[in-house]
Parts: sequence; structure tokens; C-alpha cells
Amino acid sequence: MIIDRYLRNEISVPFMAVNVVLFAIFLTFSLTRFLIDANSGLLHAAEVIQLTFLKSLISLETLLPLSLYLAVMIGLGRLYSDSEIYAMRACGISEMRLLRPIVRFALLLAVLIALFSVFVRPWAYAKSYQIKAQAAASTAVDRIQPGRFYTFGDSGRTIFIKGISRRGAELDKVFIRTRENGDLQVITSDTGHMEFEVRPGYHRLVLNDASVYKLVADGPDVFAELGTFSLWVPVGEADEVGYKTKSTATFDLGDSGSTRDLAEFQWRMSTPLSALLLALLAIPLSRSKPRQGRYARMLAAIVIYTLYFNLMDVARTWVESGASTGIWWVPTLLGLLVLVLFVPWARLARKLPRKRGRRS
Repeated sequence: MIIDRYLRNEISVPFMAVNVVLFAIFLTFSLTRFLIDANSGLLHAAEVIQLTFLKSLISLETLLPLSLYLAVMIGLGRLYSDSEIYAMRACGISEMRLLRPIVRFALLLAVLIALFSVFVRPWAYAKSYQIKAQAAASTAVDRIQPGRFYTFGDSGRTIFIKGISRRGAELDKVFIRTRENGDLQVITSDTGHMEFEVRPGYHRLVLNDASVYKLVADGPDVFAELGTFSLWVPVGEADEVGYKTKSTATFDLGDSGSTRDLAEFQWRMSTPLSALLLALLAIPLSRSKPRQGRYARMLAAIVIYTLYFNLMDVARTWVESGASTGIWWVPTLLGLLVLVLFVPWARLARKLPRKRGRRS
């Protein structure tokens, strides 16, 4: 019907607008965080893009319910503010009739959110763990930025390179200090270059006109000037990611006896339910009197949303620690709030005096 299409448009347009804004904010925030790691030499540009994309996919299971919640508030709030809802009621269209297209839209979105939580979320986390493991395993020379000191505790080595070419092959002003078992070795060179994967499992660092200083704790000191000095640098291999709760398939989590797995499983199952309940909650919250303003109850709506998801995090933490067996009490509370707000208390209050008057 025309009314259904009209209501869907009133909800879908602000839904798309709010979702784009929220997604852009989250995308910018995630990109900023990963760029900090890239600036420190921990991530390459391609890895930053991949991780940002995966993080954004994971965020949709939270951003989509919020977008729907705010869209219903904005759409219905405008209809109440402009008295269109009251005009529809005057034409014999009840509020329950108006809910039908909104509930259908919410159910469709809840199914989409369920697919994201059950399938996309673990896949995105698995890919993120693999990318981070590969980044951590890559050789340090691959990720060194010019003009900075890098200390590697496992080898006792400190490296400084003043200039690095765009491809990372040509090096300028190289300083390498190694301390091991009381011995100190310093290698300096004005120029050098990297030869990647010269032999299986190794890169080769070649320094030109290198100077080598070595202070030995229980022997003579060594000083040498070499025309060419080579160091074999092992190519890092990514360690196995191992078992991660967030990257485990959803139905495998349901069969696990771990409390952490149980909390993750319940969280994934609760996201579509949360989206549907929030959409239903937005309907009574959006009610307002004519000329009251379409955003009259927006602050209350945001407070309820914040409180709800904070309680969800608390409930999930309790399940992880074994203090609770489920997080379902939080959606239950939200469902009760929806029922309370849908009850026409004012109409019931007007009917009670009439019934009492008839009895008397």
C-alpha cells in the first residue's frame, strides 16, 4: 500500500544517512589507530587498508542496530511533529497498522545482522589475526622507518638508518649495535642495500665501506674496516594463530564448554534480537505532541541505548568469568521496557473511573 511505502521511505532514508555517518566515523577512527602502527613501522600500507576494512565489517553488527534505532526515532518523530500521525489516525489508520512496515523492515535488517554476527564476524577476526601474525613475523628490516632507533630485546640489537629508499633496497648511514654476554659490537656504514630472499629463508644486508668495532669482555678488542660487509637476516615466518574465541565458527562455540566461548556465542545470537527490540523501543519513544519537536526524546533514547549495551558488556563479562550463565536477562529487561511503553496507560486510566462510576 501507499502508506507502507511512505513509512518505509521515512525510515529507510534516515537509516542510510545515519549508517553512512556512523560508518564513516568508525572507519576514520580505525584508520587512525592502524596508521599509528604503520608510522611506527609495525604495519604496511596494504595491511592498514585490510585491517581497517575488516574492523569496519565487524562494527556493522553494532552500527546497524544503532542506525535503525535512530532512524525510527527520526522518521516517526517527524511524522508526529508534523501531525501526520494524527491525520492518519483521523482517517481510521491505527498505530498497530502503522507498525507493520516498520516491523517488516526491522525483521529484514535483523536477519542481515544475524548473518554478520554468525558468519562475517568470525571470518573477519580470523583474517585480522592472520594479517597481524604475518606482520609480527616479518623481518624487522622490512619495517624500519628512517631516522629512528629500533631496539630488539631478543637479540640485544639496536639499529638506526638515516635514509631508506622508497623500495627499501638502498640504505644511507647505517648504525647497528649488538650487545651479548658482555660483548659490544658496533657496525657503521655510509651506504648499503638489502637483497631480499637471496636464499630460502634469508635476506642479505650488504654494507659498503663498513667499520666494525667489537669490545670483548675477556679478550682483545677488535676493529676492522671492510670494503663490503654482509649480514644474513632471517625471513620471519608467521606463527600459527592458534585457537581464538572470536575467530571460531559460531556453531563450534555452542558445543564448547568454555565460559569465554559461551559468552561469545550468546553475544552473536543476541545481536539480531537487540536490533529488533531497539527498533520496537524507538516506536513509543518517538511519540510526541504536535509542535513539540521531532527530537524531543532523542536524549532519552540515546541514554537507554548506552545503558543497554553497557549492561550487555557487563553481562558478557560475567559469563566469561563464570559468575553468570547467560546474558539474556539484559534483552529481557529491554523487552519488558518495550511492553511497558506500548501499554496505553493514559487510555486505561480514563476507563477505570468510568467502570467505577457504573458499579456505584
